[in-house]
Parts: sequence; structure tokens; C-alpha cells
Amino acid sequence: MATQPETIIEWKAPEFRHYPKNAAWFITLGLIVAMLITYEIFQDDWFGAISILLIATLFVAFALHRPKNILIQLSTVGIHIEDTHIPYTHIKQFWIVDNDNHKTLNIKTTAYLNHSIAIELNNQDADEVYEVLSELLPENTNVEETVTQRIAHKFKF
Repeated sequence: MATQPETIIEWKAPEFRHYPKNAAWFITLGLIVAMLITYEIFQDDWFGAISILLIATLFVAFALHRPKNILIQLSTVGIHIEDTHIPYTHIKQFWIVDNDNHKTLNIKTTAYLNHSIAIELNNQDADEVYEVLSELLPENTNVEETVTQRIAHKFKF
């Protein structure tokens, strides 16, 4: 009979950081898209115009999507994110970003796809998470925001 892993810390946090968008954000996006599509049409590049329209539609869909709160657990055997389990043996390193823009636990896994994961800490104490993981995993001492995080914060995405 398999025993359940012991949970060390658990918290609820949004799936991702959501930035509320105002009308100005959507108007700016619309103007940029309209200019790009107009340029593509003048260049007689219909494929480019349609591609830009599809990408803009995806941007709007992602901008309107609200994150759901998920349960994150650090256990004796790994990290559990809702129904997903990542064993510590599959995690190469971790680092915590805790600044004005982000408060995340970042992990780099051995997976080919999705090898870098940022987990929102929300109201969870970053020092407590650090203490637990520093006993179990190697730490990445480069604790800066990723390029993707900086771009997403800059454009409120």
C-alpha cells in the first residue's frame, strides 16, 4: 500500500498574474493592429494581414481570460500544482523572485517542453518556501525576473 506524501506547505494562488486592462489598452492594441493590417494590405500580403488579425484575436482572448485560484503544495516528494505532480528528482533548480512586480517561485525542470515554470506565491511567505526548498533542491543564485516576466509586466499582459 502506497503512503500519501506529507504536505509541508500549501497555499492558494492564481494560475498567473492578471493585469486588469482598461479601454486605453484595447484601443492602443486596436490602432497598432489596424496599422499593421493596413501596411500588409498595401504590400499585397493577405496572408500577413490575416495572420496579424488572428494573433490580435488571441491577444484579446488572453487579455480577457481571468485566472482561477489553484492549490499549490510542497510535499516530501515534490511540488503539486492542482492535479499536476512534479517530483523533486525532475527539478534541476529553483529560485524565488520577490520584488514590487513579481512574487513567484520559479523552477527549472528536466522536461523537454515547459521546462521553466513560474508559480505565483500570492500571500505565501517567500522565506518559508525558500527554507523548505533550499533543503531539497539546488538554488539558482540569479534571482532576477525572466525576460518574459519583464515584458509581460511592462505591457500589462
